[in-house]
Amino acid sequence: MTCRCACGVGCVVRTFHSALVLGVPISLLFIDSALKEALVEFKDPVYGIGYALLLTLSLVLYYLACFVEPGYVQKQKKSVNNNIAYEDSSSEDEEAQMMNKDKASLYRYCDFCEMEQPMRSKHCEDCKKCIRRYDHHCPWLETCVGERNHKYFWLFLAVTCILIFWTFLITWSSFKSQLTWKEWFKSNIVLLLDMLVLVLGGMSVIGLFCFHSYLMIKGLTTWEMVSRERITYLKYLDYDFNPFDEGCIKNIYYFLTSIKVKRWEVTYEKKANIGKRKKNIV
Repeated sequence: MTCRCACGVGCVVRTFHSALVLGVPISLLFIDSALKEALVEFKDPVYGIGYALLLTLSLVLYYLACFVEPGYVQKQKKSVNNNIAYEDSSSEDEEAQMMNKDKASLYRYCDFCEMEQPMRSKHCEDCKKCIRRYDHHCPWLETCVGERNHKYFWLFLAVTCILIFWTFLITWSSFKSQLTWKEWFKSNIVLLLDMLVLVLGGMSVIGLFCFHSYLMIKGLTTWEMVSRERITYLKYLDYDFNPFDEGCIKNIYYFLTSIKVKRWEVTYEKKANIGKRKKNIV
């Protein structure tokens, strides 16, 4: 019953998003606008096709962020590292084996899933699963943002920022002057509603894009940034020290290109000097 309810909510949220994204451009096709001239009257097909492709890309990235598995932690009988494809696994196996001796100091135990969580994982009460490199549960996607789908979420935000700005320019240029305010309001009511959607939506999307760009550059997650004082492997470190920061270029490269999950315990071991701190980690 809970699963059906979650699926129903997801369908409603995603349908609403699609309607919102498509609704504003469609409304511009029925009034005098640059988009109507480009797509309906074919005065500038390159302009119209370019806009249509950007709109399509925004929706594709949105649904990729929704449906790409965020990084569910599978319960392992013998070891949390079994049967998982890891980034740079060949060069890290030896270090990972050494760290298994100190595994109790590196892993958190999830009482809900009854298993040890790999570092940077967190249990999501909405998804009812543990998520690798957990960032947050996004109500707009109706799924978690984690290690496997975070890049699609960021790319969706980036493309949508461009789409909103472009649509804003088209809408702004479509307003018509009238002799009285009453006539002006009546003739531009659709454009005013479009502007309301674009401004409110644009503020949210641009804010999220800037925030997640910062997280990408710094090698952080929303959860680690907001709840640092409650995370066992971070709260005993210096407040401005991030053990997962491997430099701006490497952080961005891994974030945007990685397909496999990463053994964050290895990165932590190299940067945080666990041997001196493990007695304080509970």
